[in-house]
Amino acid sequence: MANQADAPRYRGTTGRPVRYLTVADARGGVMGYLWANDEDDAAGWCLRPAGDAAGVGDGVVWSGRLGEARARGLAPTAALAELAGGTGPGAVGRVVPGSLSTAPSLDALKELARVVTGADDRRLVERLDRGNADAWRELREAHAALTDEDRDVRWSEGGKQPDGTRRMSYPLYGERLRRLVGALSAVGAVTPAYLWRDNPPPVVPADGRLGPADAVRAATAVVRGERFCDGTIAQAAGDGLLDAVAGSLCAWYEAACDGSFGIP
Repeated sequence: MANQADAPRYRGTTGRPVRYLTVADARGGVMGYLWANDEDDAAGWCLRPAGDAAGVGDGVVWSGRLGEARARGLAPTAALAELAGGTGPGAVGRVVPGSLSTAPSLDALKELARVVTGADDRRLVERLDRGNADAWRELREAHAALTDEDRDVRWSEGGKQPDGTRRMSYPLYGERLRRLVGALSAVGAVTPAYLWRDNPPPVVPADGRLGPADAVRAATAVVRGERFCDGTIAQAAGDGLLDAVAGSLCAWYEAACDGSFGIP
């Protein structure tokens, strides 16, 4: 059996204009784009980083379909025309009928893929657990209890130890800060629905305010990012991002509950 790595493939990049199809989920949310260029024998899947996480798995399915077309000797745009008929086995998304379009370049298509829509915001806000009044009360109280000392996270002493070994330094998170982080997860603000590794890192807005969807994005990036890089939470606590996230979410929930912290 031939090694899969040796299977015929379209090129994965081009500097020329590309034809593309839009792939959306059952609710109409755009998951990504299938693109092609005949001159460079190039085709591929362009993920929407702001879209649903299912787009990652769909990209594998659609890329496999493109590989099959290449193995049969189809030109890239011919493969695109063949895929315009619907979905790939195992894929969540479907090609949007009549969506065949042209982008001036692959980079331009990638920029289009980064545009955040109202549907993207609504999808993330819907992940928040509005019915868990206790969790929201805990978030409000944990945020109110946070002190400047908690925000100024200290680090353990690293470097060479007396026994000759070397130890990595790590952040020493206090109980109140850990309580706030736990509350963010409890209300649903830390979600696998947001592709945080495919998006720019969150920043503190100039006015210190975040919309609820951006608060979910930031909470997810900060809390999940800590698993891969020690100190992500420490930075967010120190620069005000964590305060902006908690404040935004509490304000959203209070408005959703008509000014009280009861069940909406």
